[in-house]
Amino acid sequence: MHVLRQIHRALKPRGLLLDVHPLGDDFPVLAGGRGIGFVDTRKFRDILEAMNECVEHTVAERLIEGLRTLRRHVVERYDNATEALEDADGWENLRLPPAVRRRLQETDARPIEFIDTVRYRLLGKRAESPASRSV
Repeated sequence: MHVLRQIHRALKPRGLLLDVHPLGDDFPVLAGGRGIGFVDTRKFRDILEAMNECVEHTVAERLIEGLRTLRRHVVERYDNATEALEDADGWENLRLPPAVRRRLQETDARPIEFIDTVRYRLLGKRAESPASRSV
């Protein structure tokens, strides 16, 4: 929340802010274009929910307003399963369930893709917000 207040103060009147973050839902794993399972996003969704609550709180305070929202699929593509598994081993808040990991280890299919849905939310500083009024 502190960061959003800092950004709000830095924006010019009617300034724009682009909030971009994954939704953390239905994160399929494909091998050669065939679905082999899903990434476990439960821990990550808690973080995303907290981030979203901060934005919604800032909107409720009338500091910023939502102007437009788009959703797009973003694909992380790997040449092979080994490369994908090495990347997944470095994740902190996502994990591959054992069955998905096993399928990746057993496949020769290419490419390997992780597909996430990302939300792009255009926000605008309100022309007259409570924080910008002089007292």
